[in-house]
Amino acid sequence: MPGVRFPGFFAALAAAFLSGCAGMGGLSADSPVEAKKAAVAAKAEARGAALVRGDLDTAYALLSEGSKAVISRDNFGRRMTVVPFTAYRIESVTCEADTCQVRSKLTYNHRTMKGVTTPVTEVWVIERGQPFFVFPTG
Repeated sequence: MPGVRFPGFFAALAAAFLSGCAGMGGLSADSPVEAKKAAVAAKAEARGAALVRGDLDTAYALLSEGSKAVISRDNFGRRMTVVPFTAYRIESVTCEADTCQVRSKLTYNHRTMKGVTTPVTEVWVIERGQPFFVFPTG
């Protein structure tokens, strides 16, 4: 949904879906696309809000197992505090099987310019019935 921020409704929808699926193991590659999109949007929004607040523990907790294997919490913290984030907005979410892409816009203050907005494509994966962010290693 270009230019539309995913409001609390989507977070509530995802929470309701996930709680209803708790006994069934949560999300999987075979889950309905709309359910995966809603769950990923809710987690992406939570991660974006955590980054804007500077809550790196919450943002780190949303990393995939593979990401945590290659970036320690300390290294993650160092990398994420280089540029202070001021806003995060989801543009769209697409899902196929157990992988989703979130197109978002991240606003930050650069040392020479404030309010820089950059489009970002995030990769999210379904692990243990939940969506997790794949930290870019490049």
